[in-house]
Amino acid sequence: MSFIRYKTFGKKEYAYEIKTYWDKKKQKPYQKTKYLGIVIDKKKKLFERKIRKRPESLILDFGDTYVLDKFIDDSKIRSLISKVFSDQEETLLALLTYRIGHGSAMRYAQSWMSGNYARIVYKNASLSSQRISDFLGYIGDERLQREFFSNYIRSFCKKKQGIIIDGTSLPNQIHMPLSAWGLSGEEIDKQIRFLLVVDKESSIPIFFRALPGNILDVSTISNTLDELKRYGVSESFVYLDAGFFSEENINELYMQKVQFLTRLPSLRILYKQLIAEEIHDIESVAHAVRYGKRGLFIKQKTVDLFGHKAYAHIVLDPERKGRETKKFLLDIIDEKGQHDEQELSYALKTRGIMILVSSFQIDKKDVVPTYYVRQTAEMLFGFSKDDLNILPLRVHNESTLRGFLFLQFIALATFVLLKKKLGQNHTVEEAMLTLRNLKCKIYDNELVPQEMTKQQKQIADIFNILMPKTLGI
Repeated sequence: MSFIRYKTFGKKEYAYEIKTYWDKKKQKPYQKTKYLGIVIDKKKKLFERKIRKRPESLILDFGDTYVLDKFIDDSKIRSLISKVFSDQEETLLALLTYRIGHGSAMRYAQSWMSGNYARIVYKNASLSSQRISDFLGYIGDERLQREFFSNYIRSFCKKKQGIIIDGTSLPNQIHMPLSAWGLSGEEIDKQIRFLLVVDKESSIPIFFRALPGNILDVSTISNTLDELKRYGVSESFVYLDAGFFSEENINELYMQKVQFLTRLPSLRILYKQLIAEEIHDIESVAHAVRYGKRGLFIKQKTVDLFGHKAYAHIVLDPERKGRETKKFLLDIIDEKGQHDEQELSYALKTRGIMILVSSFQIDKKDVVPTYYVRQTAEMLFGFSKDDLNILPLRVHNESTLRGFLFLQFIALATFVLLKKKLGQNHTVEEAMLTLRNLKCKIYDNELVPQEMTKQQKQIADIFNILMPKTLGI
């Protein structure tokens, strides 16, 4: 129940709204009073409430950090960070927000923070260059990272539907044992190998390893699986790139009873045998398979793989064959007399061909979609390099390097969760840039966000976030 009470002070009359309610605990009636303003017209109940002007002191970027902070809280990432890095929680969250929302070099983080709402929500964070270096050394500690992954994997990897293991090169000129000369594409660079493990079902990265640049991918699979087991990840399916194909790795997978699917390298004897024996009749309606809007030819055969029963899947893409054949002919047609005819004939047969091998049977129509699950890892490497600017590496010792890669891993996991939430209509970069344009004004003890645009409202709605009219400081 409510009513209006009027009071006269001097020559002016003031109105107050009185609400009565019953306190169940104290078993008594109580009243709440709300000031309505100076009475203008009592019959029409018109009142004027003058708002005292306050001195404005600052305008900051607001929307991106506010939404990201709420999202990190809702996604359980904050609780993990708080549990493991309680002493440095705000610094980690501030840098995580900076990497996702801005992504520039670490030396600009303090400048970013001085003009962003992050300076208020993470007021205990210190982002000077020296403090960031010390902080990266702190989170590079192996004990802390193990504790984080133990909790993180339990929280984000409940379903065991298979994992994807892939690696990428991080070229650099850092002088440390972890940075070594290795092959990157067709060039030899001083580099670090960044190995990423991705959950197949959710596409969320679940683990990473930093390895010397001269260690080949084929020698890492066993140790990676052993480490994952220590975190409770005992997967029965692994999706691998051709770089992991070796007799040692294949035998290890069979011994551990881990099923796998991988691409067969073209230099392997088995590859050449299958080209010679199976390719002549592959372009048959009996082997035709639909893959989206494309038509493929897939022929399957049981093979011996280092003494183990395996399954070969010879895939011919007619469109790719046409492009590769045209290019191949244009490259050699004027010089065919300078090449061995048998070699040219064999090379021509391999145009448009990809051979996959698996330890388990796969339905013909599922072969290519299953293999291309592995592209998730390549997509995440793309996010790391293009969206999160992992390169160039600007650290100077192994401890800070491991800390930086760990920060990058958390940023990548958060980025993937953000991308999933946003769906197909918005990129993470677009959403963050749009929200960054939502400013706030800072007063002595209050923050006032400005009016939102239509696009900003749409993005906030996706995250189920209602922008406040004011916030206390």
